[in-house]
Amino acid sequence: MPVKPISLTAPTTLQDSREARARRQARQIGLLALIGAGLLVTLVLARTGWDPLRFADLGTRFDEGDPDGTTGYDGQFCYYIARYWGGALARMDKYPAMRYSRIVYPLLARVLALGQPEMIPWMLIGINVLAHAAGTALIAYLLARINAPPGYSLLYAIWIGSLFALRLDLTEPLCFALALGAVAAYEHQRVIPAAILLALSALTKELGLVLAGGLAFYAALGRSRWRDALVIWLAPLGAYIGWVLILGSWLGETPSGYGATRLRPPLAGLAAIEDPLSLLIVVLWVALPSLLLALAAGAQMVRLRRVSLSGALMLATGGFVLVMPDFSWVDPVAMLRLGTPMLFAALLFLADWRPRLLRVALFFWGPLTLVFFLIPKLVW
Repeated sequence: MPVKPISLTAPTTLQDSREARARRQARQIGLLALIGAGLLVTLVLARTGWDPLRFADLGTRFDEGDPDGTTGYDGQFCYYIARYWGGALARMDKYPAMRYSRIVYPLLARVLALGQPEMIPWMLIGINVLAHAAGTALIAYLLARINAPPGYSLLYAIWIGSLFALRLDLTEPLCFALALGAVAAYEHQRVIPAAILLALSALTKELGLVLAGGLAFYAALGRSRWRDALVIWLAPLGAYIGWVLILGSWLGETPSGYGATRLRPPLAGLAAIEDPLSLLIVVLWVALPSLLLALAAGAQMVRLRRVSLSGALMLATGGFVLVMPDFSWVDPVAMLRLGTPMLFAALLFLADWRPRLLRVALFFWGPLTLVFFLIPKLVW
């Protein structure tokens, strides 16, 4: 009887089998997120005459130079940079250095458009749809690696902050996908790819530095690999500072003048929120979970005398939310977007610390998605 040959690619150990299953599940869930994002984009385009610029939400104050015109939203500056490059300065708000510091997303859209200006709005949408799905898939993969149900990653896909970023041509989906890719790479001890991905994440949005700090903290205190920690931290920090210095030479200013770069005592920004409903949303779904989960991660670290990957990310992202300045707290949309890293860090931390609480997280954060679909300007 002939002996069946052994495939060189077939899993030969339990660990290989789990890795293959984690990757397969991540691909499946990523596909679901891709379909969902595609349906949302199609719905919005169908309702807005198939005009991709409706995603950038251009304001006539900046696009047409009308001082009394509409303000639009932040995604318009990504479009202006991608479309006009240096010429976009005429369409910037009072923070041009900050807008140009988030260069990867508009630059990538400009490159993919192949010199065709009319394709840039479509590229901005397409990049975010793919990044949204990739981020969801990477969270699913990281959950599966710790034997947690990967389907909980779909909470990231439907989280209201993620949907705002997708709908408004913002930098967060690509920033988070790159950072999560770095986390997955480091789990496989690929330090240099992780550092490169974090550098790109930081140049997409400065939030990448927060996630780089969490991963470096884990490398140093969780794995006792100080060299890894230095590479992981200094690569994105150096890339960001280098680009900021170039901007300073060109523009005569740096993003340090932007209000959101000024950190404050924990939760001090809450005092700036005047609207009761906004205060309720921000406190209940962002501030309180950040505080409680960061404290839980800190307690776990003290008890175990080491820090886990999920605990390090939770400390970094939760701590960042708590010290955000007044400038960010007054905009609930901004806080929901800035709370997104805290959300996916919470999923990983709960899966590692108290898996039964994942269901609580789903029922706690999931229903907030309905608020997004109740805003006519965004969807209908």
